[in-house]
Amino acid sequence: MYNTISFSITNNIGSLVLDQPPSNKMTLEFFSEFGQIMEKIQKMKDLRGLVISGQGRHFSAGADLSQLLSLVKNESQVDSSGKQVELAAFLDKNYHTFLSMEALEIPVISAIRGVCLGSALELALFSHFRFCGEDSVFALPETTYNLIPGIGGISRASKTCGKARAMEMVLRGNAFPASDAFEYGLVDRIVPKKQIVESAVGFIQKISSGYIKEKSKLYLKQLAG
Repeated sequence: MYNTISFSITNNIGSLVLDQPPSNKMTLEFFSEFGQIMEKIQKMKDLRGLVISGQGRHFSAGADLSQLLSLVKNESQVDSSGKQVELAAFLDKNYHTFLSMEALEIPVISAIRGVCLGSALELALFSHFRFCGEDSVFALPETTYNLIPGIGGISRASKTCGKARAMEMVLRGNAFPASDAFEYGLVDRIVPKKQIVESAVGFIQKISSGYIKEKSKLYLKQLAG
């Protein structure tokens, strides 16, 4: 059904895979399809949880830079339906799509391995939990291209790891490893990279009954115990 995303359900747990390897770039078509699938997920009454991951070695290298820079320069871009895309409307629509994912009443986990950069990290920050492999690499590198994170990354990073750390991440734009991400509070758990999705599914199975997303810290403490 989709060109950039694979979606399946096993035992009432959804698996949404960013499926444009090797880097799983987030193109205009991806954002359009991601919005469509989120609308469908919101209507799934029996879904117990959602795991978001990337096909292959990486979660995602983030937005397609050439398309994004074209939008910034007001150059004509069209989405998969042939509709012309404007930057402000594009960012606003994707921000509200991410908000709709965050608002789901089921546990949403980003299962991250390899690189998780830019818009991909913004997406992950809207999920309820983030598990990653020990080799994962993170960054909000937009400022290195004279841009800023435009889909809620600054506010979500500030909420997650504090304003000072978030501003440092955004202004420097440098990459950092999983160990730093865990120290900053950006990820909740580091697991062997081959077990990330399995760990996320197992966690959902443990907490999905009577799940209350405001109690995320409590669920993590229970997992650690």
